Amino acid sequence: MKAVTYHEHGGPEVFRVEDVPEPTPGAGEVVVKVKAAAINHLDVDHREGISRFPVTLPHIGGIELVGEVASIGAGVEGWQEGDRVAPYVLGNGSNFVGVNYPGAFAEYATVQAGSLVRLPDAISWEAGAALQVAFGTAFHMLFNRAKLKIGETVMVNSVGSGIGSAAVQLAKLAGAYVIGNSSGDAKLAKATEFGLDVGINYRTHDLVAEVMSATGGKGVDVVYEHVGGDMFQKSLDSLAGGGRLVTCGGHAEEVVPFDIIPFFRAQKSVIGSFVYDRDEFETCVALCARGQITSLVDSVFSLDATADAFRRVESREHFGKVVIKP
Repeated sequence: MKAVTYHEHGGPEVFRVEDVPEPTPGAGEVVVKVKAAAINHLDVDHREGISRFPVTLPHIGGIELVGEVASIGAGVEGWQEGDRVAPYVLGNGSNFVGVNYPGAFAEYATVQAGSLVRLPDAISWEAGAALQVAFGTAFHMLFNRAKLKIGETVMVNSVGSGIGSAAVQLAKLAGAYVIGNSSGDAKLAKATEFGLDVGINYRTHDLVAEVMSATGGKGVDVVYEHVGGDMFQKSLDSLAGGGRLVTCGGHAEEVVPFDIIPFFRAQKSVIGSFVYDRDEFETCVALCARGQITSLVDSVFSLDATADAFRRVESREHFGKVVIKP
Protein backbone atom coordinates (compact mmCIF):
# COMPACT_ATOMS: atom_id res chain seq x y z
CA MET A 1 0.00 0.00 0.00
CA LYS A 2 0.98 3.65 -0.30
CA ALA A 3 1.85 5.53 2.87
CA VAL A 4 3.42 8.87 3.71
CA THR A 5 6.45 8.39 5.93
CA TYR A 6 9.28 10.46 7.31
CA HIS A 7 12.68 9.08 8.31
CA GLU A 8 13.98 12.22 10.00
CA HIS A 9 12.46 15.27 11.63
CA GLY A 10 12.11 18.52 9.73
CA GLY A 11 9.81 20.48 7.45
CA PRO A 12 7.31 19.18 4.88
CA GLU A 13 10.20 18.22 2.61
CA VAL A 14 10.98 15.18 4.80
CA PHE A 15 7.78 13.40 3.72
CA ARG A 16 8.14 10.39 1.43
CA VAL A 17 5.36 8.52 -0.36
CA GLU A 18 6.46 4.90 -0.10
CA ASP A 19 5.16 1.38 -0.67
CA VAL A 20 4.86 -0.38 2.68
CA PRO A 21 3.25 -3.70 3.64
CA GLU A 22 -0.51 -3.60 4.01
CA PRO A 23 -1.41 -4.22 7.67
CA THR A 24 -3.24 -7.31 8.90
CA PRO A 25 -5.45 -7.13 11.99
CA GLY A 26 -4.44 -8.86 15.19
CA ALA A 27 -6.83 -10.06 17.87
CA GLY A 28 -9.27 -7.30 18.80
CA GLU A 29 -8.19 -5.15 15.86
CA VAL A 30 -9.64 -4.06 12.54
CA VAL A 31 -7.95 -2.66 9.47
CA VAL A 32 -9.66 0.43 8.07
CA LYS A 33 -9.44 1.47 4.44
CA VAL A 34 -8.73 5.17 4.87
CA LYS A 35 -11.16 7.35 2.93
CA ALA A 36 -9.99 10.69 4.35
CA ALA A 37 -7.62 11.97 7.03
CA ALA A 38 -7.33 15.45 8.54
CA ILE A 39 -4.14 17.27 9.45
CA ASN A 40 -3.82 18.51 13.02
CA HIS A 41 -1.12 20.72 14.49
CA LEU A 42 0.02 17.76 16.56
CA ASP A 43 1.01 16.09 13.28
CA VAL A 44 3.21 19.10 12.50
CA ASP A 45 4.82 18.90 15.94
CA HIS A 46 5.50 15.18 15.53
CA ARG A 47 7.17 15.73 12.18
CA GLU A 48 9.31 18.52 13.61
CA GLY A 49 10.22 16.44 16.67
CA ILE A 50 8.81 18.91 19.23
CA SER A 51 5.56 17.22 20.28
CA ARG A 52 6.90 15.81 23.58
CA PHE A 53 5.34 12.49 22.56
CA PRO A 54 7.57 9.54 21.61
CA VAL A 55 7.75 8.92 17.86
CA THR A 56 9.85 6.09 16.43
CA LEU A 57 11.33 6.73 13.00
CA PRO A 58 10.49 5.99 10.26
CA HIS A 59 6.94 7.01 11.05
CA ILE A 60 3.51 7.16 9.43
CA GLY A 61 1.65 10.12 10.93
CA GLY A 62 -1.97 11.18 11.08
CA ILE A 63 -4.19 10.91 14.17
CA GLU A 64 -7.59 11.57 12.61
CA LEU A 65 -9.22 9.37 9.97
CA VAL A 66 -12.46 8.01 8.62
CA GLY A 67 -12.99 5.02 6.38
CA GLU A 68 -14.48 1.60 5.82
CA VAL A 69 -13.75 -1.57 7.76
CA ALA A 70 -11.56 -3.62 5.41
CA SER A 71 -10.69 -6.67 7.52
CA ILE A 72 -11.48 -7.92 11.02
CA GLY A 73 -9.25 -9.63 13.56
CA ALA A 74 -10.06 -12.50 15.91
CA GLY A 75 -12.56 -11.84 18.67
CA VAL A 76 -14.10 -8.74 17.10
CA GLU A 77 -17.90 -8.65 17.20
CA GLY A 78 -20.51 -6.17 16.05
CA TRP A 79 -18.62 -4.94 12.98
CA GLN A 80 -18.45 -6.08 9.40
CA GLU A 81 -16.50 -5.22 6.30
CA GLY A 82 -17.75 -2.04 4.65
CA ASP A 83 -19.00 -0.36 7.83
CA ARG A 84 -18.38 3.42 7.82
CA VAL A 85 -16.26 4.30 10.85
CA ALA A 86 -14.46 7.19 12.52
CA PRO A 87 -12.01 5.66 15.04
CA TYR A 88 -11.80 7.50 18.37
CA VAL A 89 -8.24 8.78 18.56
CA LEU A 90 -7.52 7.35 22.02
CA GLY A 91 -9.16 4.03 21.25
CA ASN A 92 -5.82 2.20 21.27
CA GLY A 93 -5.58 2.63 25.02
CA SER A 94 -2.81 5.09 25.90
CA ASN A 95 -1.57 4.99 22.31
CA PHE A 96 -2.58 7.62 19.80
CA VAL A 97 -3.08 6.40 16.27
CA GLY A 98 -0.35 8.23 14.37
CA VAL A 99 1.81 8.75 17.46
CA ASN A 100 3.16 5.46 18.78
CA TYR A 101 0.94 3.51 16.38
CA PRO A 102 1.07 3.79 12.55
CA GLY A 103 -1.24 6.56 11.47
CA ALA A 104 -3.81 7.82 9.00
CA PHE A 105 -1.67 9.13 6.14
CA ALA A 106 -1.83 5.81 4.32
CA GLU A 107 -4.27 3.72 2.31
CA TYR A 108 -4.96 1.46 5.32
CA ALA A 109 -4.62 1.82 9.09
CA THR A 110 -4.96 -0.62 11.98
CA VAL A 111 -7.08 0.37 14.97
CA GLN A 112 -8.53 -1.33 18.02
CA ALA A 113 -12.11 -2.47 17.44
CA GLY A 114 -13.05 -0.76 20.70
CA SER A 115 -12.12 2.58 19.16
CA LEU A 116 -14.67 2.39 16.36
CA VAL A 117 -17.45 4.95 16.17
CA ARG A 118 -20.06 4.67 13.45
CA LEU A 119 -20.05 7.45 10.88
CA PRO A 120 -23.57 8.16 9.60
CA ASP A 121 -24.21 8.26 5.86
CA ALA A 122 -25.29 11.90 6.27
CA ILE A 123 -21.67 12.90 6.93
CA SER A 124 -19.29 12.88 3.95
CA TRP A 125 -15.82 11.39 4.18
CA GLU A 126 -14.23 14.84 4.05
CA ALA A 127 -16.54 16.28 6.71
CA GLY A 128 -16.08 13.20 8.87
CA ALA A 129 -12.31 13.49 8.74
CA ALA A 130 -12.48 17.14 9.80
CA LEU A 131 -14.95 16.57 12.63
CA GLN A 132 -13.42 14.66 15.50
CA VAL A 133 -10.44 16.59 16.84
CA ALA A 134 -11.87 20.04 16.11
CA PHE A 135 -15.30 19.53 17.64
CA GLY A 136 -14.32 16.98 20.28
CA THR A 137 -11.64 19.31 21.59
CA ALA A 138 -13.94 22.34 21.50
CA PHE A 139 -16.78 20.48 23.22
CA HIS A 140 -14.50 19.28 26.03
CA MET A 141 -12.91 22.70 26.52
CA LEU A 142 -16.12 24.73 26.53
CA PHE A 143 -18.50 22.49 28.43
CA ASN A 144 -16.50 19.98 30.47
CA ARG A 145 -13.63 22.22 31.52
CA ALA A 146 -14.81 25.85 31.29
CA LYS A 147 -18.45 25.04 32.20
CA LEU A 148 -19.79 27.55 29.68
CA LYS A 149 -23.37 28.58 30.47
CA ILE A 150 -26.16 29.95 28.30
CA GLY A 151 -26.00 33.75 28.13
CA GLU A 152 -22.30 33.99 28.96
CA THR A 153 -19.79 35.76 26.74
CA VAL A 154 -16.88 33.79 25.30
CA MET A 155 -13.85 34.92 23.32
CA VAL A 156 -12.54 32.37 20.82
CA ASN A 157 -8.92 32.89 19.80
CA SER A 158 -7.88 32.25 16.19
CA VAL A 159 -11.35 31.59 14.78
CA GLY A 160 -10.02 30.36 11.43
CA SER A 161 -8.35 27.28 12.87
CA GLY A 162 -10.11 23.92 13.02
CA ILE A 163 -10.71 24.02 16.76
CA GLY A 164 -11.42 27.76 16.69
CA SER A 165 -14.12 27.53 14.03
CA ALA A 166 -15.62 24.56 15.87
CA ALA A 167 -15.70 26.49 19.14
CA VAL A 168 -17.57 29.39 17.53
CA GLN A 169 -20.31 27.01 16.39
CA LEU A 170 -20.64 25.10 19.66
CA ALA A 171 -20.61 28.22 21.82
CA LYS A 172 -23.31 29.82 19.69
CA LEU A 173 -25.37 26.62 19.74
CA ALA A 174 -25.16 26.69 23.54
CA GLY A 175 -26.56 30.21 23.75
CA ALA A 176 -23.35 32.16 24.34
CA TYR A 177 -22.44 35.58 22.95
CA VAL A 178 -19.35 34.91 20.84
CA ILE A 179 -16.42 37.29 20.34
CA GLY A 180 -13.63 36.01 18.14
CA ASN A 181 -10.25 37.16 16.92
CA SER A 182 -8.02 36.47 13.96
CA SER A 183 -5.10 37.94 12.04
CA GLY A 184 -7.26 38.42 8.95
CA ASP A 185 -10.55 40.17 8.20
CA ALA A 186 -11.57 37.49 5.68
CA LYS A 187 -11.48 34.80 8.38
CA LEU A 188 -13.54 36.97 10.71
CA ALA A 189 -16.11 37.54 7.98
CA LYS A 190 -16.28 33.81 7.32
CA ALA A 191 -16.75 33.07 11.02
CA THR A 192 -19.80 35.35 11.17
CA GLU A 193 -21.53 32.82 8.90
CA PHE A 194 -21.20 30.24 11.70
CA GLY A 195 -22.25 32.31 14.72
CA LEU A 196 -19.56 34.89 15.45
CA ASP A 197 -21.14 38.03 16.98
CA VAL A 198 -18.08 40.29 17.17
CA GLY A 199 -14.84 39.87 15.22
CA ILE A 200 -11.53 41.54 16.15
CA ASN A 201 -8.43 41.66 13.98
CA TYR A 202 -5.65 41.50 16.57
CA ARG A 203 -3.04 42.72 14.08
CA THR A 204 -4.82 45.99 13.33
CA HIS A 205 -6.64 46.60 16.62
CA ASP A 206 -5.90 46.55 20.34
CA LEU A 207 -7.48 43.24 21.31
CA VAL A 208 -8.11 43.98 24.99
CA ALA A 209 -9.51 47.44 24.29
CA GLU A 210 -11.86 46.05 21.64
CA VAL A 211 -13.07 43.30 23.98
CA MET A 212 -13.76 45.82 26.73
CA SER A 213 -15.63 48.03 24.27
CA ALA A 214 -17.77 45.10 23.13
CA THR A 215 -18.61 44.07 26.71
CA GLY A 216 -19.26 47.48 28.24
CA GLY A 217 -15.96 47.37 30.13
CA LYS A 218 -16.71 44.07 31.87
CA GLY A 219 -14.64 41.58 29.89
CA VAL A 220 -15.61 38.07 28.83
CA ASP A 221 -16.67 35.19 31.04
CA VAL A 222 -14.61 32.57 29.16
CA VAL A 223 -11.59 32.69 26.87
CA TYR A 224 -11.06 29.72 24.56
CA GLU A 225 -7.26 29.76 24.20
CA HIS A 226 -4.94 27.57 22.14
CA VAL A 227 -2.39 30.06 20.76
CA GLY A 228 0.05 30.86 23.54
CA GLY A 229 2.77 33.49 23.18
CA ASP A 230 1.69 37.05 23.98
CA MET A 231 -1.93 36.07 23.22
CA PHE A 232 -2.03 34.30 26.58
CA GLN A 233 -1.61 37.49 28.65
CA LYS A 234 -3.93 39.43 26.34
CA SER A 235 -6.51 36.71 26.90
CA LEU A 236 -6.15 36.97 30.67
CA ASP A 237 -6.50 40.75 30.44
CA SER A 238 -9.72 40.27 28.42
CA LEU A 239 -11.40 38.27 31.19
CA ALA A 240 -14.01 39.66 33.52
CA GLY A 241 -13.48 39.31 37.25
CA GLY A 242 -13.94 35.64 38.12
CA GLY A 243 -13.56 34.69 34.45
CA ARG A 244 -12.11 31.43 33.18
CA LEU A 245 -9.41 30.89 30.56
CA VAL A 246 -9.33 27.34 29.18
CA THR A 247 -6.29 26.28 27.17
CA CYS A 248 -5.28 23.24 25.16
CA GLY A 249 -2.12 24.43 23.43
CA GLY A 250 0.40 27.11 22.64
CA HIS A 251 1.56 26.79 19.06
CA ALA A 252 2.74 30.41 18.87
CA GLU A 253 4.90 29.86 21.96
CA GLU A 254 4.49 27.38 24.79
CA VAL A 255 6.30 29.30 27.54
CA VAL A 256 4.31 32.47 28.15
CA PRO A 257 4.55 35.70 30.20
CA PHE A 258 2.15 35.79 33.13
CA ASP A 259 1.37 38.87 35.25
CA ILE A 260 0.17 37.24 38.44
CA ILE A 261 -0.99 40.33 40.39
CA PRO A 262 -4.10 41.27 38.34
CA PHE A 263 -4.76 37.56 37.87
CA PHE A 264 -5.28 36.72 41.54
CA ARG A 265 -6.76 40.06 42.52
CA ALA A 266 -9.57 39.56 40.00
CA GLN A 267 -9.92 35.89 41.02
CA LYS A 268 -9.51 34.60 37.47
CA SER A 269 -8.90 30.95 36.60
CA VAL A 270 -6.66 29.16 34.11
CA ILE A 271 -7.93 25.69 33.21
CA GLY A 272 -6.02 23.06 31.29
CA SER A 273 -7.76 20.80 28.76
CA PHE A 274 -6.53 17.68 26.97
CA VAL A 275 -8.41 15.83 24.21
CA TYR A 276 -12.00 14.71 24.96
CA ASP A 277 -13.90 11.55 25.81
CA ARG A 278 -15.75 9.16 23.55
CA ASP A 279 -19.20 10.38 24.61
CA GLU A 280 -18.27 13.96 23.70
CA PHE A 281 -17.09 12.84 20.26
CA GLU A 282 -20.25 10.82 19.65
CA THR A 283 -22.36 13.83 20.65
CA CYS A 284 -20.54 15.90 18.02
CA VAL A 285 -21.14 13.20 15.40
CA ALA A 286 -24.86 13.32 16.18
CA LEU A 287 -24.94 17.13 16.02
CA CYS A 288 -23.20 17.07 12.64
CA ALA A 289 -25.48 14.37 11.24
CA ARG A 290 -28.51 16.46 12.24
CA GLY A 291 -27.05 19.57 10.62
CA GLN A 292 -26.72 21.50 13.90
CA ILE A 293 -22.99 22.01 13.37
CA THR A 294 -20.95 22.14 10.16
CA SER A 295 -17.63 20.33 9.83
CA LEU A 296 -15.50 22.86 7.96
CA VAL A 297 -13.12 21.63 5.26
CA ASP A 298 -10.70 24.20 3.91
CA SER A 299 -9.14 22.09 1.15
CA VAL A 300 -8.52 18.50 0.07
CA PHE A 301 -5.20 17.05 -1.14
CA SER A 302 -4.15 13.67 -2.50
CA LEU A 303 -1.78 11.41 -0.57
CA ASP A 304 0.96 12.26 -3.06
CA ALA A 305 0.49 15.96 -2.22
CA THR A 306 0.78 15.55 1.56
CA ALA A 307 3.74 17.93 1.76
CA ASP A 308 1.69 20.64 0.03
CA ALA A 309 -1.22 19.95 2.39
CA PHE A 310 1.07 20.55 5.37
CA ARG A 311 2.39 23.72 3.78
CA ARG A 312 -1.21 24.92 3.57
CA VAL A 313 -1.70 24.26 7.29
CA GLU A 314 1.59 25.89 8.26
CA SER A 315 0.85 28.97 6.17
CA ARG A 316 -2.03 29.71 8.59
CA GLU A 317 -4.10 30.82 5.61
CA HIS A 318 -6.66 28.02 5.94
CA PHE A 319 -10.15 28.28 7.46
CA GLY A 320 -11.26 24.96 8.94
CA LYS A 321 -9.38 21.71 8.37
CA VAL A 322 -7.06 20.54 5.61
CA VAL A 323 -7.91 16.99 4.51
CA ILE A 324 -5.92 14.28 2.74
CA LYS A 325 -7.67 11.62 0.63
CA PRO A 326 -5.62 8.52 -0.28
